[in-house]
Amino acid sequence: MEGWLEKASTNLRTADAHLESRVHYSDAVQAAQVCVELSVKGMLGLLDVDFPKSHGWDKERLAKIAEQIQKRRLLDKLTANLVHIGLPRLLFLANFWDQFYLQAKYGMETGYLASAQDLIGRDEAALAVAHARECLGAAQQLRFLPQDQYDAIMR
Repeated sequence: MEGWLEKASTNLRTADAHLESRVHYSDAVQAAQVCVELSVKGMLGLLDVDFPKSHGWDKERLAKIAEQIQKRRLLDKLTANLVHIGLPRLLFLANFWDQFYLQAKYGMETGYLASAQDLIGRDEAALAVAHARECLGAAQQLRFLPQDQYDAIMR
């Protein structure tokens, strides 16, 4: 899982660089989406929550993740240990940005209607980077928890 969080961090730096370039906004969204995905999956791995390795989670797959979180009372345990991670929000963000990955990479391929650069502007890229930063920050918070706090969450 730590390898995923390192890759997430690299993708956030890439997204930031593309956002600052003022040219490659679709590349910023693409890198931010990867950061979000790897951060959330890395966090689920740290919490020992089983999840599909595929891109995007439909209602059924999200229900299986939610069931594990609820059954183990992870939200309560995180709160009790003063860990401020909005896990449901992070799952939402992972699913939300997954919807844009292909368009950010390829544009609207059907009929060659528009390139990715034609579809995505600065506002979308800035939002994607902000969400990537939020997800990675939450994952890093969990990753670097003192061992006693982590153990209390995992019981």
